[in-house]
Amino acid sequence: MLAVVFLIIVAVFGVSFIKLCVPDTERLFAACSPSKNVTEKIPGMIFVIPTGIITGLMTVTMTLYYVTSLMSKLPLNYDLCKKISILLTLAIFVTLTAINLSIILKRPAKNMPGAIPEYKHTSGNIIYYGMVTIVLTMLASFLMLYTYRIVNKDLWVGYTVYSDMSPHTAMTASFGRGFNFPTEYMHFAGDGIQYHFFFYFLCGTLQYLGLPIDWAINVPSIVAMVCCFELLGLLAVLFSRRRVAFAIAPVLVLFRSSLNVFYHIKELRSMGIGLGDTLEAISKSRLWYAVTPYDGWGIWAVNVYPNQRHLMLGMSVILILIIIFTPFVRRMCISIIKASGSGKVKAFIASKEAWVLRTNDPLKPLGIGALAVTLVICTPYFHGSALIGALLVLLGMAIVSESRVLYLVTAFAAVTSAFVQSHLFSGGADNIISFRFIPGFVVDNKTAFGYTRYILIVTGLTVVLAFAYGVYLLIHDIIKGTPVYRSILVLCFTLPGVFAFLFQITVEMLANHKFIQFSLILLDVFVACFLSELFVLPSFITKNSGKAITIACQTLGIIVGIVLLVPLTATGISEWCTYLNLNGEGCHLVVDTESELSTWIEENTDPSDVFLTPMWTMNRFSLAGRPMYYGWPYYAYSAGHDTTTRHTIYKWLASGCQNNPEAFKAYCQSRGIKYVIDDPDFFGTAKSEGFEYNPEFFAEYLTPVAYFPNDNNTVIYQIY
Repeated sequence: MLAVVFLIIVAVFGVSFIKLCVPDTERLFAACSPSKNVTEKIPGMIFVIPTGIITGLMTVTMTLYYVTSLMSKLPLNYDLCKKISILLTLAIFVTLTAINLSIILKRPAKNMPGAIPEYKHTSGNIIYYGMVTIVLTMLASFLMLYTYRIVNKDLWVGYTVYSDMSPHTAMTASFGRGFNFPTEYMHFAGDGIQYHFFFYFLCGTLQYLGLPIDWAINVPSIVAMVCCFELLGLLAVLFSRRRVAFAIAPVLVLFRSSLNVFYHIKELRSMGIGLGDTLEAISKSRLWYAVTPYDGWGIWAVNVYPNQRHLMLGMSVILILIIIFTPFVRRMCISIIKASGSGKVKAFIASKEAWVLRTNDPLKPLGIGALAVTLVICTPYFHGSALIGALLVLLGMAIVSESRVLYLVTAFAAVTSAFVQSHLFSGGADNIISFRFIPGFVVDNKTAFGYTRYILIVTGLTVVLAFAYGVYLLIHDIIKGTPVYRSILVLCFTLPGVFAFLFQITVEMLANHKFIQFSLILLDVFVACFLSELFVLPSFITKNSGKAITIACQTLGIIVGIVLLVPLTATGISEWCTYLNLNGEGCHLVVDTESELSTWIEENTDPSDVFLTPMWTMNRFSLAGRPMYYGWPYYAYSAGHDTTTRHTIYKWLASGCQNNPEAFKAYCQSRGIKYVIDDPDFFGTAKSEGFEYNPEFFAEYLTPVAYFPNDNNTVIYQIY
């Protein structure tokens, strides 16, 4: 119940803040769209509610984290510190909500009622947007719950997600069951944290407030995904002026375009397998079909969303920023159209409006700037890659935009926030990212042909149709003398993907796939626009045609649209089958949420106590919220920690420091390692990693404090 109250306060504050910053959503919609009549088709709540929820989640969570961090310096026990921090934070935001509402209620009515058409509250609109939202919520819920849920008392974690969910679960429990202040990475104790963890602090807060860990992680994941889809659909409707695009855009994300399934079909058919049996084999596949490097990991499949739960929250931030800054790009295009001769260059470069805010601007750019700054300040440790992706898109937009000062202020706030927070958590930005010019991403054949082939295989028709539609829009808008801003945005949306092929920013080049993912999701907006144009043909095609020709054209458009949906979604459908098969009955890692081990640890140890454990991935130990000195190394490596040095030390410790109790105890005490968990898994770790594990040493020189004969015969030894 307390978790529900927390989420309600978060949402109400967020919505009030959005209404304060963007008081006239209809004007915002009209300024984003080629036709102001689009406002008749979209309710303002499609922007206000998801944007408010995302903003509320981020601002309240970040504030709560720093309030708790400050409170942790006081001589309070951990539980009292958490309670006071939550109450204080909620009091702050309840007060801010009241202030927001008082300002909103005192505002005068719109100056020019009727200048922009109002939304038509028809039953058809209500049913359409309501049903699409319900279906999207059901799909998002299924996607998240299918691979991460508690059954009876066991946590079931699907095979395709347990790797990433292992550190995410540990981080969540470190805040929900432990007290991770100062914050460190649970699989690599004592080295700060370089991973963007605020989303899992939010999940940990919900767990502390009473939600079981599966719902504590799933609820924010589902909410963020639905908000992202709402904003994505909104952007597609604004650009296309077609309501059907609201549903198409999320479908294209959930069922991605790629050539993989066609390669799979070709391979099976070449083996003499009939078409029916081929399709059946694909529907029963338990492998991500690989054509390009790392396809076998499912890095492009729908699996990425339940695997990286915070991805859609980061994507939501990118979409919000695009929506609120698009009017300034459109205005610049209008200014250039209206100017003549050398005046076009002046309008683009030297006009007042190109750099500073318009006087008495009805768009309320100061409010837009406040929203943008708030979002980017919060984003670095919610999703750092999303912040970089957002800045790349905004950079492209700023070049062809009015009011560039807003972009500069937003970028300054983003960089400053990232720099300050990275210094607090990991000693500086250099420990998290380092821009290195390394072209090629993970493409094997680093030639123009190799890159083109890779992009076509990975993206299928997405890039082709998005660019084709962009060219169509460019020609159409030039002929009509209307702003070409949508064509420009097609190019801006590709910038994160282009960046991924040119620079490496972390120790792992594969991590760049998120930037490509951002671009593909954004380009799906224009693919949705293109398909919606086919399903509902533009008026300039039908208005001068006879009834028979109009019907024929409309029918042909629908047929072509449906035909295109097949290759656009075929790989996505096959990957949904793989996702279902790989995580079905018996395909879960099962973790006892009420194990004797985790219960004892939670009740008898301090949250700051470090444990020497096997190199565990997902284990019952993590549910107690305590740090491991050295968990599964890939997690820490990909998060930027020095696993090479620690691996050597870990092997030395596992051997009992070559049977030297004084050296063992001295080192452990210097690193806060207070307990050793003698578990049979240690033997498997030692065998696979090729080092000596010496349980006799621990039994002889350390004090046993707990033994669990019914829980894997595990023994806990206290070192000091």
